[in-house]
Amino acid sequence: MLLRNEGLDAEGVPRFANVAAAVGADSIADGRGMAFADFDNDGDLDIVMNTNPGDCGKPSSPPVLYRNDLGQRRHWLSIELVGTRSNRAALGAEVRIETTPEHGKPRRAMRHVSAGGGYASQNDHRLYFGLGDQSSPVTVTIHWPSGGEQTFESVMPDRWLRITEGGPIESYDPAGPNSGRHILTSTVDSGLGGRPQ
Repeated sequence: MLLRNEGLDAEGVPRFANVAAAVGADSIADGRGMAFADFDNDGDLDIVMNTNPGDCGKPSSPPVLYRNDLGQRRHWLSIELVGTRSNRAALGAEVRIETTPEHGKPRRAMRHVSAGGGYASQNDHRLYFGLGDQSSPVTVTIHWPSGGEQTFESVMPDRWLRITEGGPIESYDPAGPNSGRHILTSTVDSGLGGRPQ
């Protein structure tokens, strides 16, 4: 089963539709673990499912990869954190983003960096934010496990970011005309000591 969120009905009850057969995600293999990651680095999350042949002497079955192709049609932001004073994987960090649309209310979202993901699975440590049709810049704020905080303003969507604790932000736009990495500096660097680099 693959359930698509259809929103709320007239009485406010969430509705879901099973779209597994329609999108080719209806494998009958014995799934034993599932992880989410952007395997093709296009800005959306893909799914990989491990399979179990059982203990009957059957050969092992290859994992099943369900590739999501919505990344080319919607806006997104992917953030990888590297701790220096905190643990290197930045486990426990909290990242908040706020959009700044030309019209309407700002939108906010939050993610935590965590270990583990599911049974026999580990999701990608990069954090993903789906922005829908929102193409204007966003503000990114990181609360590090060490207690420090960094804020970056005017971050453009549709790119991967690598943020090192106490340091700058590296930004990579995979579809840009001059694709490649460039460095932005933090606008707020409280609790980390020193000035933004």
